[in-house]
Amino acid sequence: MRLVALPFILALLVQPCSAKTNLYLIALMGQSNMEGRGELSDLPAGFPAHPTKLWNFTNAYKWAPAKEPVDSPLGQVDVVSLDERASVGPSLALADAFVSLHPSTSVGLIPCAKGGSSISDWEKRTTQPRSTLYGSCMTRMKVAAPANGTIRAVLFWQGGEDTKTLEDALKWKERFTTFVADLRADLGNPNLPIVLVMLGTPDNEVLKKRPYWEVVRGQQRSVNLRGVVKIEADGYERKDGIHFTTRGQLAFGPVLAGLLPAP
Repeated sequence: MRLVALPFILALLVQPCSAKTNLYLIALMGQSNMEGRGELSDLPAGFPAHPTKLWNFTNAYKWAPAKEPVDSPLGQVDVVSLDERASVGPSLALADAFVSLHPSTSVGLIPCAKGGSSISDWEKRTTQPRSTLYGSCMTRMKVAAPANGTIRAVLFWQGGEDTKTLEDALKWKERFTTFVADLRADLGNPNLPIVLVMLGTPDNEVLKKRPYWEVVRGQQRSVNLRGVVKIEADGYERKDGIHFTTRGQLAFGPVLAGLLPAP
């Protein structure tokens, strides 16, 4: 029996469409706020403003017009990132704002986040790579690019899960630095732009369950890597001590869009 290469099988899953070429591809990694916990019912009428220019490489490995929830589990192929709670996150608002800034551009989103994931969950592993968050996302990026565009940036919003133990908190920067090096090497782009969303200011209830929150914040602030842009997740409406509301995500997305390199 002749074996069929995995890339060929994956390519068959991707629905061809001439409209989805030359996309500005953005990979979305991290945990719950990246997936989104905002309420779908709170989305305003007329959002997004540029629906024909916004695409999503869904968890079903198919291109579709981008809509919330961007990280929908419907038809999920790689179960490692399956999360039934995915809802309104920052990425569609980011993409919509980016197109407003650059009207000749169409954006392709590649959602890979998983709620509750630690920085170690994003480490590269050589065995069964698609069973890992890193390997699954890398596979998806390589299926989407270069056929549909170029990976122009990675948005990484993570850190809360590493605030529970001092050992994990103190290793965050080291693990993130390795993650960035592996990501750039595997994509063949040593200058790949990465936007790091840092943890925001915690309230007392958060600190009771996550006592090393400030340690991770300090680790994130101390990151000093070429091409990594940092921004703190403060000043936006939250539904609890951690998760952004829909209004908070829709306000934060355009700010993140301003941090991305021009097409």
